[in-house]
Amino acid sequence: MIGELLQRTGTSPDTVENLPQSAREAGLEVVGINGCFRVMDAQLGFDIHAGTLAAVRERAIQFGVTAEEVDDLTRQLDAVKVGDYQWVSSPFFLDMLLRKPAHGMTPRRM
Repeated sequence: MIGELLQRTGTSPDTVENLPQSAREAGLEVVGINGCFRVMDAQLGFDIHAGTLAAVRERAIQFGVTAEEVDDLTRQLDAVKVGDYQWVSSPFFLDMLLRKPAHGMTPRRM
C-alpha cells in the first residue's frame, strides 16, 4: 500500500535506484552507499507497521487510498501479530553519503 501511495503522489518506482545518478546530476559526489533492514520481535514489528499506517492514514486518503483499505490492513496487522511469527523485518533503510566536490573539481563517477 505504501508503494502504491508513493506512485499516486508522482514518485517513480525506480526513484531509489536512480538516487546516485540524480545526485551526480546535481553536482554531488557519491562517496558511499549502504542499505539494510532489521529484524525484530514479530509483535513489535507488526505494531510498528500498524503505527506507520496510522501516521499516514489521512495523507493516504487525500491521495485516493480509501479509509477502509487503510483500516483493513491495520486490522490484518493487529490480527497476525499474535500468530506464530518469530520475527518481522523493518522497511529497507538506505544510507547514502554525498559531498559537494571541491571548487573547480569535476565529480568522479562510481
